[in-house]
Amino acid sequence: MPLPIRSLVLLTVLGFATAGLILYWQWPRQLVVEVDSARLVPPVAAVIAGPVLRQPAPTVVAPAAPSALLPGLRGTEVDGALKTDSAGNLQLDLALRDYFDYFLSAVDQAGLDTSVEALLADASGRLQEPALGQLVGLLGDYLEYKRASLALLQQPLGAHQQAQPQAQLVALQQAFASLAQLRRGHFSPGAVEALFGAEEAYARYTLDSLALVARDELSEQGQADAQQRLREQLPAAMRASEERQSQAQAQQAQSERLWREGASEEQVRQALALAYDPATVERLLLEQRNERGWQQRYRAYREQLAGLHSDGLSPADRQHEQQRLRRRLFGAADQHRVDTYDAIAAKQQDREAAELP
Repeated sequence: MPLPIRSLVLLTVLGFATAGLILYWQWPRQLVVEVDSARLVPPVAAVIAGPVLRQPAPTVVAPAAPSALLPGLRGTEVDGALKTDSAGNLQLDLALRDYFDYFLSAVDQAGLDTSVEALLADASGRLQEPALGQLVGLLGDYLEYKRASLALLQQPLGAHQQAQPQAQLVALQQAFASLAQLRRGHFSPGAVEALFGAEEAYARYTLDSLALVARDELSEQGQADAQQRLREQLPAAMRASEERQSQAQAQQAQSERLWREGASEEQVRQALALAYDPATVERLLLEQRNERGWQQRYRAYREQLAGLHSDGLSPADRQHEQQRLRRRLFGAADQHRVDTYDAIAAKQQDREAAELP
């Protein structure tokens, strides 16, 4: 029971909004990061725009152990990296954003103030001036952006947008445009490109790909050619990754078609061998075998679940029996996936009920 791509995209957006709410309600109306005035450098936007950040080769500051063990991060190493150039200026890149997000991921358990204090204490052990003051200034901008973006993500889709695939796509395009505009209101063009450039490039590619799928007037070859043109617009590293993913998806689709048509495992093995080495072929066969088994268990679960609804059980008893059924058919590692499939099935049922006259 593979998930439709539009359902997956919508579920991803809803997931972002749910995760965002956890942080949003704990986010302060205004965050003030107090530092000595002697440690402040020219505005971070001016530093970003200056040529000094783009000319010298970067120096990566050696990783250090966290100065505070935050709840949820205990036993982990700091993600991301802090880099400076030969003049001691902070270098802006995706690793810096990862560094910020590592500490901010503890907000739901430790609170914002504690997470920011741990971040600044850790950064103080890694950076000297002027990079440390530049990081403090950028952190203030980043926190304000986070608060504003989470407020944006909590805005729900309307009933029409949830029910109509084309309306879902339009809503996603509007959300992307609003988020891009929000970033440009909080950061300089250089910072936007450094911190969010790769993410925005792939988001544009994904949205354009979804729009392409909806174009019924294109032939299969026309869609393939248009998809290739979109892929060529990606950055080189991302394009190579996307091409590998596209190849894997095509191979997966071929395997699924063979299984549906009643092919034997040996026939599927021979088809996979045309694209992969023997070790990879056996790994893929094992994954497909496990996936087919999981799908069979999920179908059996849905069938038995439907039987519970026709047995006249009370809602409480039905819920209890459903949990017993889930524990019998699925391990602990599968429960989240069952939740996801159940949520999509429920939405599909609601949509079908709404469409009935």
